[in-house]
Amino acid sequence: MASAEGDAVFETLSAARSQWDSKSPKVREVFENAPHYLKGRQVDIRFRTQAVKHFSQGIAWRRLLDIGCGDGTISLQLLTAESQFTLLDLSASMAAIAKANVPTALAANVNVRNENFQAADFTGEVFDLVVTVGVMAHVDSPDKFLGKIKKVLRPGGSLIIEFTDCRHFMGRLERFTSNLKEFLKPGRFRTNRLSFAQVSQLFERHNLKLVSTFRYSMVPIPGIQKAVKPGVLYKMVSMIFGNPAKNRNAWLGNQYICLLKAE
Repeated sequence: MASAEGDAVFETLSAARSQWDSKSPKVREVFENAPHYLKGRQVDIRFRTQAVKHFSQGIAWRRLLDIGCGDGTISLQLLTAESQFTLLDLSASMAAIAKANVPTALAANVNVRNENFQAADFTGEVFDLVVTVGVMAHVDSPDKFLGKIKKVLRPGGSLIIEFTDCRHFMGRLERFTSNLKEFLKPGRFRTNRLSFAQVSQLFERHNLKLVSTFRYSMVPIPGIQKAVKPGVLYKMVSMIFGNPAKNRNAWLGNQYICLLKAE
Protein backbone atom coordinates (compact mmCIF):
# COMPACT_ATOMS: atom_id res chain seq x y z
CA MET A 1 0.00 0.00 0.00
CA ALA A 2 1.41 3.41 -0.95
CA SER A 3 2.17 5.78 1.90
CA ALA A 4 0.91 9.35 2.08
CA GLU A 5 4.48 10.46 1.41
CA GLY A 6 4.65 8.16 -1.60
CA ASP A 7 1.35 9.49 -2.98
CA ALA A 8 2.72 13.01 -2.63
CA VAL A 9 5.80 12.02 -4.62
CA PHE A 10 3.73 10.63 -7.48
CA GLU A 11 1.47 13.70 -7.46
CA THR A 12 4.56 15.90 -7.70
CA LEU A 13 5.95 13.87 -10.59
CA SER A 14 2.56 13.88 -12.30
CA ALA A 15 2.33 17.65 -12.00
CA ALA A 16 5.80 18.02 -13.46
CA ARG A 17 4.85 15.74 -16.33
CA SER A 18 1.74 17.80 -17.09
CA GLN A 19 3.82 20.95 -17.20
CA TRP A 20 6.55 19.53 -19.42
CA ASP A 21 4.65 16.83 -21.33
CA SER A 22 5.37 16.10 -25.00
CA LYS A 23 8.88 17.54 -24.93
CA SER A 24 10.19 14.69 -27.09
CA PRO A 25 10.60 16.86 -30.23
CA LYS A 26 12.81 19.29 -28.29
CA VAL A 27 14.82 16.45 -26.75
CA ARG A 28 15.26 14.91 -30.21
CA GLU A 29 16.46 18.24 -31.58
CA VAL A 30 19.18 18.50 -28.92
CA PHE A 31 20.46 14.96 -29.41
CA GLU A 32 20.46 15.21 -33.21
CA ASN A 33 23.68 17.16 -32.74
CA ALA A 34 25.36 13.90 -31.79
CA PRO A 35 29.03 14.99 -32.11
CA HIS A 36 28.48 17.91 -29.74
CA TYR A 37 26.77 15.78 -27.10
CA LEU A 38 29.26 12.91 -27.32
CA LYS A 39 32.26 15.24 -27.12
CA GLY A 40 30.95 16.92 -23.97
CA ARG A 41 30.06 13.66 -22.23
CA GLN A 42 33.24 11.63 -22.70
CA VAL A 43 33.93 11.22 -18.97
CA ASP A 44 30.34 10.27 -18.15
CA ILE A 45 30.26 7.79 -21.04
CA ARG A 46 33.46 6.18 -19.78
CA PHE A 47 32.04 5.63 -16.28
CA ARG A 48 28.71 4.45 -17.69
CA THR A 49 30.44 1.98 -20.01
CA GLN A 50 32.44 0.54 -17.11
CA ALA A 51 29.36 0.26 -14.89
CA VAL A 52 27.28 -1.53 -17.53
CA LYS A 53 30.08 -4.00 -18.16
CA HIS A 54 30.61 -4.62 -14.44
CA PHE A 55 26.93 -5.06 -13.57
CA SER A 56 26.17 -7.27 -16.59
CA GLN A 57 28.89 -9.77 -15.64
CA GLY A 58 27.03 -10.93 -12.56
CA ILE A 59 23.70 -11.76 -14.23
CA ALA A 60 22.37 -14.23 -16.77
CA TRP A 61 21.04 -12.65 -19.96
CA ARG A 62 20.86 -13.10 -23.71
CA ARG A 63 18.38 -10.51 -25.03
CA LEU A 64 19.28 -6.86 -24.35
CA LEU A 65 17.36 -3.63 -24.93
CA ASP A 66 19.28 -0.34 -24.80
CA ILE A 67 16.93 2.65 -24.45
CA GLY A 68 18.65 5.86 -25.49
CA CYS A 69 21.57 3.92 -26.94
CA GLY A 70 23.45 6.97 -28.21
CA ASP A 71 26.32 5.87 -30.43
CA GLY A 72 26.08 2.32 -29.05
CA THR A 73 29.38 2.46 -27.15
CA ILE A 74 27.90 1.57 -23.77
CA SER A 75 26.05 -1.61 -24.72
CA LEU A 76 27.80 -2.87 -27.88
CA GLN A 77 30.84 -3.82 -25.78
CA LEU A 78 28.68 -6.72 -24.51
CA LEU A 79 27.63 -8.03 -27.93
CA THR A 80 28.46 -11.66 -28.70
CA ALA A 81 27.37 -14.22 -31.28
CA GLU A 82 25.00 -15.71 -28.68
CA SER A 83 23.23 -12.45 -27.77
CA GLN A 84 20.44 -10.44 -29.40
CA PHE A 85 20.39 -6.65 -29.08
CA THR A 86 17.77 -4.00 -29.71
CA LEU A 87 19.27 -0.50 -29.72
CA LEU A 88 16.72 2.31 -29.59
CA ASP A 89 17.24 6.06 -29.73
CA LEU A 90 14.96 9.04 -30.26
CA SER A 91 17.66 10.76 -32.34
CA ALA A 92 18.08 9.65 -35.96
CA SER A 93 21.67 10.88 -35.85
CA MET A 94 22.51 8.77 -32.80
CA ALA A 95 20.74 5.71 -34.20
CA ALA A 96 22.69 6.02 -37.45
CA ILE A 97 26.02 6.21 -35.60
CA ALA A 98 25.06 3.23 -33.43
CA LYS A 99 24.17 1.20 -36.52
CA ALA A 100 27.51 2.07 -38.12
CA ASN A 101 29.29 0.94 -34.94
CA VAL A 102 27.78 -2.56 -34.98
CA PRO A 103 30.48 -5.10 -35.96
CA THR A 104 29.73 -6.36 -39.46
CA ALA A 105 30.11 -10.00 -38.42
CA LEU A 106 27.38 -9.56 -35.78
CA ALA A 107 25.03 -7.24 -37.67
CA ALA A 108 22.31 -9.91 -37.77
CA ASN A 109 22.25 -9.93 -33.96
CA VAL A 110 21.40 -6.24 -33.65
CA ASN A 111 18.20 -4.34 -34.41
CA VAL A 112 18.62 -0.55 -34.36
CA ARG A 113 15.40 1.44 -33.98
CA ASN A 114 14.99 5.22 -34.30
CA GLU A 115 11.91 5.60 -32.09
CA ASN A 116 10.48 7.11 -28.95
CA PHE A 117 10.50 4.31 -26.37
CA GLN A 118 7.14 5.33 -24.93
CA ALA A 119 5.50 5.02 -28.35
CA ALA A 120 7.46 1.98 -29.56
CA ASP A 121 5.65 -1.33 -30.08
CA PHE A 122 7.26 -4.33 -28.38
CA THR A 123 4.41 -6.78 -28.88
CA GLY A 124 5.68 -10.32 -28.36
CA GLU A 125 9.11 -9.12 -27.25
CA VAL A 126 10.65 -9.54 -23.81
CA PHE A 127 14.20 -8.79 -22.67
CA ASP A 128 16.53 -10.28 -20.07
CA LEU A 129 18.45 -7.02 -19.62
CA VAL A 130 17.42 -3.42 -20.19
CA VAL A 131 20.05 -0.68 -20.19
CA THR A 132 19.11 2.99 -20.07
CA VAL A 133 21.58 5.75 -19.17
CA GLY A 134 21.19 9.48 -19.68
CA VAL A 135 17.46 9.14 -20.31
CA MET A 136 15.51 9.55 -17.04
CA ALA A 137 16.18 13.30 -17.00
CA HIS A 138 14.50 13.74 -20.38
CA VAL A 139 11.35 11.59 -20.37
CA ASP A 140 7.86 13.07 -20.02
CA SER A 141 6.99 10.84 -17.05
CA PRO A 142 9.58 8.87 -15.06
CA ASP A 143 6.71 6.83 -13.59
CA LYS A 144 5.34 5.75 -16.99
CA PHE A 145 8.85 5.25 -18.31
CA LEU A 146 9.68 2.72 -15.58
CA GLY A 147 6.26 1.14 -15.96
CA LYS A 148 6.88 0.36 -19.63
CA ILE A 149 10.39 -0.92 -18.89
CA LYS A 150 8.87 -3.34 -16.38
CA LYS A 151 6.46 -4.59 -19.06
CA VAL A 152 9.26 -5.49 -21.48
CA LEU A 153 11.47 -7.11 -18.82
CA ARG A 154 11.07 -10.82 -18.25
CA PRO A 155 10.29 -11.86 -14.67
CA GLY A 156 13.63 -11.93 -12.87
CA GLY A 157 15.20 -9.80 -15.59
CA SER A 158 17.64 -6.99 -14.86
CA LEU A 159 17.68 -3.24 -15.40
CA ILE A 160 20.75 -1.00 -15.44
CA ILE A 161 19.65 2.61 -15.14
CA GLU A 162 21.35 5.96 -14.56
CA PHE A 163 19.90 9.09 -13.00
CA THR A 164 21.02 12.23 -11.17
CA ASP A 165 20.04 13.05 -7.59
CA CYS A 166 19.30 16.77 -7.83
CA ARG A 167 18.57 17.02 -4.09
CA HIS A 168 22.04 15.81 -3.13
CA PHE A 169 24.31 18.72 -2.15
CA MET A 170 26.42 18.10 -5.27
CA GLY A 171 23.23 18.11 -7.33
CA ARG A 172 22.17 21.40 -5.77
CA LEU A 173 25.55 22.89 -6.65
CA GLU A 174 25.27 21.66 -10.23
CA ARG A 175 21.73 23.02 -10.44
CA PHE A 176 22.90 26.42 -9.21
CA THR A 177 25.51 26.66 -11.97
CA SER A 178 23.07 25.36 -14.60
CA ASN A 179 20.49 27.94 -13.51
CA LEU A 180 23.08 30.65 -14.08
CA LYS A 181 23.73 29.30 -17.57
CA GLU A 182 20.01 29.12 -18.31
CA PHE A 183 19.56 32.70 -17.12
CA LEU A 184 22.03 33.79 -19.79
CA LYS A 185 20.92 31.24 -22.38
CA PRO A 186 17.60 29.47 -21.63
CA GLY A 187 17.54 25.75 -22.40
CA ARG A 188 15.19 24.25 -24.96
CA PHE A 189 13.41 22.17 -22.34
CA ARG A 190 13.53 21.51 -18.62
CA THR A 191 15.03 18.24 -17.43
CA ASN A 192 13.41 16.16 -14.69
CA ARG A 193 14.89 17.09 -11.33
CA LEU A 194 14.57 13.95 -9.25
CA SER A 195 15.85 12.95 -5.86
CA PHE A 196 17.14 9.52 -4.89
CA ALA A 197 14.17 9.18 -2.53
CA GLN A 198 11.71 9.83 -5.38
CA VAL A 199 13.39 7.39 -7.73
CA SER A 200 13.61 4.74 -4.99
CA GLN A 201 9.86 4.97 -4.48
CA LEU A 202 9.32 4.59 -8.22
CA PHE A 203 11.49 1.46 -8.17
CA GLU A 204 9.39 0.08 -5.34
CA ARG A 205 6.16 1.04 -7.09
CA HIS A 206 7.14 -1.03 -10.13
CA ASN A 207 8.58 -3.97 -8.17
CA LEU A 208 12.16 -3.30 -9.17
CA LYS A 209 14.58 -4.38 -6.45
CA LEU A 210 17.81 -2.43 -6.08
CA VAL A 211 20.76 -4.83 -6.21
CA SER A 212 23.85 -2.66 -6.59
CA THR A 213 24.83 0.98 -7.13
CA PHE A 214 27.81 2.94 -8.41
CA ARG A 215 27.95 6.64 -7.52
CA TYR A 216 30.18 9.46 -8.64
CA SER A 217 30.09 13.21 -9.31
CA MET A 218 31.82 15.44 -11.78
CA VAL A 219 34.19 18.13 -10.49
CA PRO A 220 31.82 21.03 -9.64
CA ILE A 221 33.81 23.80 -11.30
CA PRO A 222 32.03 25.69 -14.10
CA GLY A 223 33.72 25.19 -17.46
CA ILE A 224 36.13 22.49 -16.26
CA GLN A 225 35.00 20.00 -18.90
CA LYS A 226 36.10 22.45 -21.58
CA ALA A 227 39.30 23.54 -19.83
CA VAL A 228 40.60 20.09 -18.89
CA LYS A 229 41.21 17.20 -21.28
CA PRO A 230 38.74 14.29 -20.82
CA GLY A 231 41.49 11.83 -19.90
CA VAL A 232 42.80 14.09 -17.15
CA LEU A 233 39.31 14.84 -15.85
CA TYR A 234 38.49 11.12 -15.79
CA LYS A 235 41.59 10.44 -13.68
CA MET A 236 40.62 13.23 -11.28
CA VAL A 237 37.12 11.84 -10.77
CA SER A 238 38.24 8.21 -10.55
CA MET A 239 40.84 9.10 -7.89
CA ILE A 240 37.94 10.21 -5.69
CA PHE A 241 35.28 7.65 -6.58
CA GLY A 242 37.19 4.63 -7.81
CA ASN A 243 35.31 2.46 -10.29
CA PRO A 244 32.13 0.33 -10.41
CA ALA A 245 33.99 -2.66 -8.98
CA LYS A 246 35.35 -0.65 -6.06
CA ASN A 247 33.35 2.51 -5.38
CA ARG A 248 34.98 4.93 -2.96
CA ASN A 249 33.41 7.95 -1.26
CA ALA A 250 30.03 7.08 -2.71
CA TRP A 251 28.29 9.49 -0.33
CA LEU A 252 29.82 12.35 -2.34
CA GLY A 253 28.28 11.14 -5.59
CA ASN A 254 25.00 12.41 -7.02
CA GLN A 255 25.27 10.47 -10.28
CA TYR A 256 23.72 7.04 -9.74
CA ILE A 257 24.12 3.98 -11.94
CA CYS A 258 21.98 1.19 -10.53
CA LEU A 259 21.45 -2.50 -11.14
CA LEU A 260 17.89 -3.65 -10.39
CA LYS A 261 16.02 -6.94 -10.62
CA ALA A 262 12.41 -7.27 -11.76
CA GLU A 263 10.34 -9.05 -9.11
